[in-house]
Amino acid sequence: MDSIFDSSYYRLQSGLDFDDAQAVLHFQTQGDALGLDPNACFSTVWYKNRYPKWSRRGAQTAVEDFLRRSEKGEDRQPHPLIDPAFYRATYPDLADLGGRAALHFIALGDDEGRRPSAGFDTDFYQRCYLRPGQNGALRHYVTAGKALGHLPRPLPRNRAQSALAMRQAITALRTTGMRPILLVCHDAQAAGVPILTLDLARALRARSYAPIFLLGNAGPLTARFQELGPVFVQSEGWDTTGLAEGLPKGTRALINTGAAAGMAVPLAKFGLECLLLIHEMPDYLREQSFLQPLRAARDAGARLVASMPLMAKALEPEFGALNVVTPGIVLPPTPLAAFVQRRKSRGHGPVFIGAGYADRRKGFDRFIEAAEAIAGQSPRARFVWLGALDAWAQSLADAAKVRGLNLTLPGFVDDSLAWYRGADVYLLTSRQDPGPTTVIHAAAVGTPFVGYAADIGLIGLTEGIGQFLPVAQQANFAALALDMAAGVTAASRRRLRRLIRQKTDFARYVDTLDKLLTASLTTAAT
Repeated sequence: MDSIFDSSYYRLQSGLDFDDAQAVLHFQTQGDALGLDPNACFSTVWYKNRYPKWSRRGAQTAVEDFLRRSEKGEDRQPHPLIDPAFYRATYPDLADLGGRAALHFIALGDDEGRRPSAGFDTDFYQRCYLRPGQNGALRHYVTAGKALGHLPRPLPRNRAQSALAMRQAITALRTTGMRPILLVCHDAQAAGVPILTLDLARALRARSYAPIFLLGNAGPLTARFQELGPVFVQSEGWDTTGLAEGLPKGTRALINTGAAAGMAVPLAKFGLECLLLIHEMPDYLREQSFLQPLRAARDAGARLVASMPLMAKALEPEFGALNVVTPGIVLPPTPLAAFVQRRKSRGHGPVFIGAGYADRRKGFDRFIEAAEAIAGQSPRARFVWLGALDAWAQSLADAAKVRGLNLTLPGFVDDSLAWYRGADVYLLTSRQDPGPTTVIHAAAVGTPFVGYAADIGLIGLTEGIGQFLPVAQQANFAALALDMAAGVTAASRRRLRRLIRQKTDFARYVDTLDKLLTASLTTAAT
């Protein structure tokens, strides 16, 4: 049973503090009879109901019967969402597994991203709910997702059903006396645009708007969206035109990012007044094939707004002159204790930080190269990267640590300001980045940046905040970063904080967007 028993999961179910051996013994002597499961992918109660004669051959537990029969080549379903016949038929490389197909899924297939049955769509679940690179979709659904209301597969709703659901959501909001506004975002991952969408929603609520959210996919921040208003996730099966039909006449829609342009098209075609904010660099829009849906959204009536002057200039051949509204920022709330903790753990050498979803576009390889060059000149230097890493970036980080780099990887953190304040310099090594907001957050607590002059939206807007270096001068990057770190003082931090407050007023940003929407509605009415 060792091949299938998950002690951690069993302890979670039982609420008892067992070591591994005690957990197995408890399951064999009591847990099976109590209906506890040895693994998230094996349902004891369901198996016994599915196979009522499970104990006829002398098995003491349901999972023992499953293992015996699987080894003998008999198909047995360990869970209602695992179908051995479907699994073998779907994956030709597993066709010869016979009765061991379900065991293969439990041991390997779930982590490999394979689909266990027609009832569970792994690709959908990973894309819609999990973090980038996260595996174990069925395990996540059983242990967390089902309780959160996640779907095992899309549930298509037609236009009428979608319109009805939206009307019901609007009815519930009418008691607030606030005006509904639709906020559209591509997903709810812990990243810049979803966080900006949440900040916009809070600011709009303060202006008597009632936010309703349309997300392309869900993600780890979904619960935060749900705290602010009703949430519809398009990939779960909603009909976008139907959702638009269910909104009151005159409802405004704020589409936050070019990645959501495809959702803007049916909204604008139905007649909603749509303002589409483009936060991506033009080359990225081309690489991701977002230009066509942006054109379609514009042609349907959506108004396009670029968030940086460089973006607007580069997109002018595609869309003509665009309005530019540079985003303000809302600093994430960070308790004083977090700042104190980061200060205590700072050490004696200079600290350099980077942030974001670590992949090639974010230049994580350049970050590692710069860090090792800096460490070569300053052996006591420490390095931090905030945010998730893709598999490629993780392999680079692991190798750098083996080589001796003092690298800390806390992942996505809520107290990012404390980490930025605990650093001396932000290393901006992105190949392509529309902002990034993280640079501004670091500057807001007095931490300057050194960056490569690549395809970065902030170029031309950072006087007094940091310094860009041509990529061709990569050899000088480490020296510049160390010089900048040596020049950071309490006074320099105060000056930088004042400058950021002047440049990034979020209330002014929201007011400008509100005026653009209001002006377009007034124009439409006349």
